[in-house]
Amino acid sequence: MTIRFVCLANSIKEGGRCLAGIQLNNNNEPIIEINGPKWIRPVCKTQHGQIYTHWVSQITLMDIVEIEITGFPLKQSFQSENAFFKDDDLKVVGRLEKDKLDALCDNHYYLFGNWGKALSIEEAAVLDHSLALINVTKFEIIEKNDMENPDKKKIRLLFYHNETQYDFPVTDPVFLNLYRNNPRILNVVKSLFLCVSIGINFNGWHYKLVAGIIPASLNSNY
Repeated sequence: MTIRFVCLANSIKEGGRCLAGIQLNNNNEPIIEINGPKWIRPVCKTQHGQIYTHWVSQITLMDIVEIEITGFPLKQSFQSENAFFKDDDLKVVGRLEKDKLDALCDNHYYLFGNWGKALSIEEAAVLDHSLALINVTKFEIIEKNDMENPDKKKIRLLFYHNETQYDFPVTDPVFLNLYRNNPRILNVVKSLFLCVSIGINFNGWHYKLVAGIIPASLNSNY
């Protein structure tokens, strides 16, 4: 089965990448179901489902990607969006207009059921999704020390959504590279679309991540 989706995340994951987005029909219109947009996360049969980086390094956010679905994991759990696809057969067939993203934003009050940075295994087990798109207008980058690598800083995004403050690590490699070259990069941005996600189990917790950052409106050129 061939499907297409708009890429909203191409993030770092366990030595590879996590690709995700919202499915589109043949007219490149988002597919909306009862609970909102229909998300997909193509995965490989690797240890954590990560895709090989060289398969997707040419794919950028807002690209329309076409893949052939070959099946689904037997145990989906909260990552209901996961789907296997045909090897490295990912084709970029166009771009989606950014003005279509507003209608695709998540309307839950809290992100993934609570206002914290992570979910317990039990909390994650009752969720039916692990991806969401939101629009934020109040945000800032936070740098924290990396105890395992003192020469590097961990980059996190502090932002407000529905009057709640969140603080998630950023796993968008393109944004991280842009930020390291220009730490003032967000000074010209008035609002952001964020693709937020739930990570794999780490020491009994599923941490929330900013997997994709798309400038929504600018004060000047980005």
